[in-house]
Amino acid sequence: MSRKLGLLIALLWSVTLFAQRPEILNSDIHTLKVERNGHWNSLPCIELGTRDRLHISFDVMGHEYRRLRYRVEPMTWDWKLNERLLTSEFLKRGIGDDPIEDFEESINTTVLYTNYRFHFPNQQTAIELSGNYRLVIYDDDEGEDMLVIPFYVLEDGARIAAQVSSDTEIDFNAHHHQLSYTVQPLPSLNVHYPESEIHTVAMQNKRQSSAVFDPKPDYITPSGLQWEHCHELIFPAGNEYHKFEMTTLKHGGIGMDNLRWFDPYYHATLFTDKVGRNYIYDEEQNGSFYINDIEHSEPDIEADYVFVHFGLEAPADLKGDIYLNGEFTYDCFTPEFKMEYNSDSGLYENTQLLKMGYYNYQYLYLPAGSRTLSTAEIQGDFYQTENRYTVLVYYSQRGSRYDRLIGLSDFQFARTK
Repeated sequence: MSRKLGLLIALLWSVTLFAQRPEILNSDIHTLKVERNGHWNSLPCIELGTRDRLHISFDVMGHEYRRLRYRVEPMTWDWKLNERLLTSEFLKRGIGDDPIEDFEESINTTVLYTNYRFHFPNQQTAIELSGNYRLVIYDDDEGEDMLVIPFYVLEDGARIAAQVSSDTEIDFNAHHHQLSYTVQPLPSLNVHYPESEIHTVAMQNKRQSSAVFDPKPDYITPSGLQWEHCHELIFPAGNEYHKFEMTTLKHGGIGMDNLRWFDPYYHATLFTDKVGRNYIYDEEQNGSFYINDIEHSEPDIEADYVFVHFGLEAPADLKGDIYLNGEFTYDCFTPEFKMEYNSDSGLYENTQLLKMGYYNYQYLYLPAGSRTLSTAEIQGDFYQTENRYTVLVYYSQRGSRYDRLIGLSDFQFARTK
């Protein structure tokens, strides 16, 4: 198999398996951030009947102007394109195809870029129906799709009670978390066939590759559905994320071994990570990142880019691949984020061009011939880990041409001290 074909297969596997994650389709795109009402560690979700807005920003390398537009596309509950709806049905206003007119070139940076940003919904476009959607950003001159941004539109249609326990059928207070939840659709929905009309999706730390689609409920009662001891909802507990901070170019920050200038760019080398043998508590943000430059007032256009060098000490003879993972990798498992073993340093290494700020990251292991990513081999799995869990509930009414998002629970599991 040629290298080019191998890369293509890897990319296609990543895109099709985790199609609800952001997709960067052009290598010039960097630092995509999607924030609900300006909150940096939030789900890309807006609720109908509120003033919720998504704040979307990203950088395009260089100072060359690109005429970018976005279009809105409805999706099914399991993230397939919904071609049954007309634009006039899922949009309250607009045609769902608008220009991005707010952009600005970087100022006094070694790496030139142009920052594009917009809010959604806005005066041009607003959503009418709940469910899954995606924004596709494209170059109007080239006719090329640049990136894909999935998001959720929520309506108030169900009550969810969710909890996490370290007592599982696999072990007790050891390596896993059991997610349990109950769903009570509101009587006004008139759900007649809950076993086929109600779908749920659960994920850990907003990581789309961890998502469990439509686990079978343990009980269906007149008042709702219950998932109490569902084997599909046992998650490896993992470990706390690593973190580093580069908010100034004058010196290194948290997690950094050194920060140096090698003409014409800055390079940051992180402290070498090791395979997790023990749980070590650390306050972090479960994989998120935040752009910041303490020397300037407008980090969106004044923060520079730095080549960040990751190093991991792990056995050289692993029968699988190690991937760098965090919100900045967009849950993508392609060669760009694969850790490569360097026999000279004795480390697995990877280099990323990242904008100044605060970052969380972890290492995920993919055994040869498997499609199941694992935290155990590199991060370790420890029941004390404080993970974030998200449960989404959809209503696919018989005869309806779209899937309504009727409930969402997003919460942090913290072990009782």
